[in-house]
Amino acid sequence: MRRLRPWPPIQDAPAVLAAFLASDDLHRQAPPIRDLAEARAHLEAIVDEGWAIDDGTPDDPRAVGCVLASERDARHGTAWLSYWLAPAARGHGLASAGLDAASRLLLAGGLHRLELGARANNPASIAVAERAGYVREGVERERLRYGDERFDVVRLARLATDPAPASDPLPVEEA
Repeated sequence: MRRLRPWPPIQDAPAVLAAFLASDDLHRQAPPIRDLAEARAHLEAIVDEGWAIDDGTPDDPRAVGCVLASERDARHGTAWLSYWLAPAARGHGLASAGLDAASRLLLAGGLHRLELGARANNPASIAVAERAGYVREGVERERLRYGDERFDVVRLARLATDPAPASDPLPVEEA
């Protein structure tokens, strides 16, 4: 049963470690995760900011991705969203459905503007955001640096007043 659910750090650390070991690109999304201790520490740091994208069952959970809402600002009603999927889970609409579900929760909870950025050379990530109802607002030139290389970032946002996407969000399991 695919769903968005809270992170239990002890239970999900092995799945997060496996995802990061399978994809060098994920190390750009979070601090380096090279062992179980680092995976647990990362999950403990984000447990209140995000959700696991789960492709298992309630009896046999299987975290395959993450949606985070950081930099929440109640005064302005904004948050910064990010997401990732394990390589084996990509290409099935899970990231878009998970991002959409988290976005609907946040907007229903009183936020007005959700923002995110995707490297311009990562069209799959941009497509995930657009399928989840995010609208391109522009390009931040050479916004990110990994090693000696700089990357342009496409900025996208979803407002509470924007129409919801036609696709179905993942169901959400409450804590």
